[in-house]
Amino acid sequence: MNDLEIFRTEIDEIDKKLIDNLSMRFMLAQKIWKYKDEHNMPPFQPERWQQVIKSRKSYWLEKWIEERFIEEMWDVIHKYSLEMEIIWKS
Repeated sequence: MNDLEIFRTEIDEIDKKLIDNLSMRFMLAQKIWKYKDEHNMPPFQPERWQQVIKSRKSYWLEKWIEERFIEEMWDVIHKYSLEMEIIWKS
């Protein structure tokens, strides 16, 4: 195996872990959706969203990941989570 194949294999493994972690995140989000539904809470909570963005940015910036990437990625995750919550409540 050459270096490029080794690097690609490592990326494949990291990608699997990312997918596993996202899956776990959405499983936990389902519990949050249920909680919010039982307590008549709105799906979108701006204060919490700002808190999440701020904490994730500071952590990721320490890891030298570009801020724009963090914002875009978290925006996609959040939008998907809200869409799933609406579907779940239907």
